[in-house]
Amino acid sequence: MNENLQCLYAFIGCLGFTFIFRSNRYLRFGLVGALLGTLGFKIYLSFNYLDNVFLQNFIAMLTVSIFSELLARLFKAPATLFIVVGCFPLVPGSGIYDTMLFAVLGNNEAFINSFVTTLGIGISLAFAILISSTIFRMYKIIKTHDYANIE
Repeated sequence: MNENLQCLYAFIGCLGFTFIFRSNRYLRFGLVGALLGTLGFKIYLSFNYLDNVFLQNFIAMLTVSIFSELLARLFKAPATLFIVVGCFPLVPGSGIYDTMLFAVLGNNEAFINSFVTTLGIGISLAFAILISSTIFRMYKIIKTHDYANIE
């Protein structure tokens, strides 16, 4: 399938997710989150040559979470609002489905392979969010010279 068409579908999916997440009250946040999701998915597709799904997801989610932190400061809104909508195309939904299907069918070898892959993708997404939020938190502490709040 054409990459631009896939990115369009990612945008529509993220925009639809904003209505579930109830950020449609602030339409600009939903649109920005959907654009971030599209950007993350485009980056995921552009790093396809690496042939490593974990690294692709990590780089894409790191980009989405860094832009989410920047936009949160720009719009004076929580970064979670942008991160949750922006990570929607990267979440391994089919991997979760396949893992449960193989577990129910009793196909242990396929279950283990699918489980490890899905868990690895989830960990890489979480690690990317952790790194970006830690960087911005440390920047804030260094900027304000508030070294007493280091926990």
